[in-house]
Amino acid sequence: MENLVVISKVKKFIKEKSDCNTSSGFFEPLNQDIVKACREAMNHAQKLGRKTVMGKDFNLFKENPEIEEALVVASKVKKMIKDESTLSTSAQAIDQLTLRVHAACMQAIENAKSDKRKTVMDRDFQAPTTL
Repeated sequence: MENLVVISKVKKFIKEKSDCNTSSGFFEPLNQDIVKACREAMNHAQKLGRKTVMGKDFNLFKENPEIEEALVVASKVKKMIKDESTLSTSAQAIDQLTLRVHAACMQAIENAKSDKRKTVMDRDFQAPTTL
């Protein structure tokens, strides 16, 4: 599976938010979570008979999020969705996925800090349940 997250930007996000480093192992569970979220959103859009995956198809939807910089590779997300479902992807979907990455990173930072570490690792990842 291709990596849908922008690793360099996620590392920078974690560093700026916490002054923590990021192990390379952190990105695989994060990527798997993004893939799962996309597949769930595709199923939702299809059940509603739409031809486009929209932001509101994601289970942790937030209305009008303020996103400075996308942390997912939009072209790869759109390609995956098109290849697996023939659906199009709205820009809102990319924003919702970026919010999901933010939430996962912030929880991972807290987990690393509670273990008194300065490196965010794969074991710190938890799929977000809230934004």
